[in-house]
Amino acid sequence: MRSDRVPNPKPENVHHVTEPELCEKMGEKYNWRLKEIRVTRNSPPDVACVFDGEQTSFQDMWQDYQD
Repeated sequence: MRSDRVPNPKPENVHHVTEPELCEKMGEKYNWRLKEIRVTRNSPPDVACVFDGEQTSFQDMWQDYQD
């Protein structure tokens, strides 16, 4: 059986913001390479910032400061 899927795609780190410009600011702040900005036609638009690398979680970072 043939599969057209990519066997091991490069991992993506995706975070959502309210405006596309915030993707660049986020990349600069965390030293992440911005790969793509995905904007939907929803109202309000959904803006996904796609960075190279494994998925991160701001909640995990936040919990580090709760101790």
